Amino acid sequence: MGHTAPAHHHPAEIAEAWSVVDNLSNGRAGVAFASGWQPNDFVFRPQNYANAKQVMFESIEQVRRLWRGETLEFPGPEGMSIPLATLPRPVQAELPVWVTTAGNPATFEQAGAAGANLLTHLLGQSVDQLAPKLAAYRAARAAAGHDPDTGVVTLMLHTF
Repeated sequence: MGHTAPAHHHPAEIAEAWSVVDNLSNGRAGVAFASGWQPNDFVFRPQNYANAKQVMFESIEQVRRLWRGETLEFPGPEGMSIPLATLPRPVQAELPVWVTTAGNPATFEQAGAAGANLLTHLLGQSVDQLAPKLAAYRAARAAAGHDPDTGVVTLMLHTF
């Protein structure tokens, strides 16, 4: 599984780069998305800093659609919309997606509603503090029509 911050990168760039990985791995790519938080990391797309989480969820949907082979329109020069599809085509029909979050319960819920898997950690939170966030994630999955039992929760362990 790789990790990317869509507020820093264009959705087409993400879809194409990870499609290459999907091809090289014979269909085993998965991507964890994070909104980012360090202002200096937004040097390539500074306009996204103020709304990084919203941009992340919008970009996840765009990456998923491009991954499926859809053509999307993006702003181009001189106010024109540019239709864009990505190549190479991936091996997997659907991109396995994780949303990275730690403390904000609303992000857990948004990940569940989006039908994404979850990547979180115990840095700064205990198992007891994490449990209600995971319950909210599962409830949001169910409320959005996703099977609440199929969302994969991956727990990072910081070791150094």
